[in-house]
Amino acid sequence: MIPTTRATITALAAAVIAGAGYLGTRYLAAGVLILVLVLAWGWPRLAHVSRTTVSSLVIAGGGALALVAVILGRSEPYLRYMVIAVAAVTIAAIASEVFFASQQGHAVTSVSGTAAGGAIAASGAAWLAANRTVGAEDLVVAGGVVLAVSAVAAVLTANANVNAVLSITLGVAAGVGMGYFFPSMTWWGGALEGLACAVAVVLTNELYRREPRPRTLMAGIASGLTPVLVGGILVYLAGRLLVG
Repeated sequence: MIPTTRATITALAAAVIAGAGYLGTRYLAAGVLILVLVLAWGWPRLAHVSRTTVSSLVIAGGGALALVAVILGRSEPYLRYMVIAVAAVTIAAIASEVFFASQQGHAVTSVSGTAAGGAIAASGAAWLAANRTVGAEDLVVAGGVVLAVSAVAAVLTANANVNAVLSITLGVAAGVGMGYFFPSMTWWGGALEGLACAVAVVLTNELYRREPRPRTLMAGIASGLTPVLVGGILVYLAGRLLVG
């Protein structure tokens, strides 16, 4: 999958988060769940896990459990309930390797790949935690917009260094714009969120740039969804810092 296609997937996923966040918590939960399920399908192929079906089930279960934990949480900070899902995914990744052994010499790769995918999937619940935090609802919509802008900016030229500068610059600019657009945000708060999301996009793109291109469509889609799900953690942290 070429970088421009991956950037398009990232931008579309970020748009889903922004649109669902604007509509409300219920729609956001549904949107994040869809992204988690798609990631769970493609991640094992991206991480070269031997037992792809088992790994997908573990990752999907971890992401869904994280969402349920945040939804059922009754008091802030809601993200603390996600720890249960991350721990469950780690244990399940090890247990699945015991009961469904990988090819000889691939055990560590399979366990680490599944655990990493589960952690990324569980990170998506942070979008919901941010949305449920009083006063931080607009950060979810702003974060989705900033991620989309940063993803597109990251593939504007053929030079990786120039793209990184453009992504961070335009991401911060988009964050400042969101800060002026939403009354509940400040321009510097928007800039902080824009910087965090843009850095997530740049770092993820740099990692994938050093790896061979994904061999399957679903693996490529999973690589495009990664910065969006991980971005939920950064948006949540921004909300805690700016809102408290």
